[in-house]
Amino acid sequence: MTASHSVLDDPKHWLERAEEARSIADQLSDPESRRMMLRIAEDYERLANHARRRTSRTAQS
Repeated sequence: MTASHSVLDDPKHWLERAEEARSIADQLSDPESRRMMLRIAEDYERLANHARRRTSRTAQS
């Protein structure tokens, strides 16, 4: 990736991390740990949405 296109601007990267976090959550038996992993997955989805908005603004400039 070039300096202008980092992992921070890659929605796919964050969506893959979210899926991984959900997969881990599915394997956890402790309810609190499961909730924490699901919150992490939600945070990754938010990062993906931010990345989409950033790349959209960059493309419009």
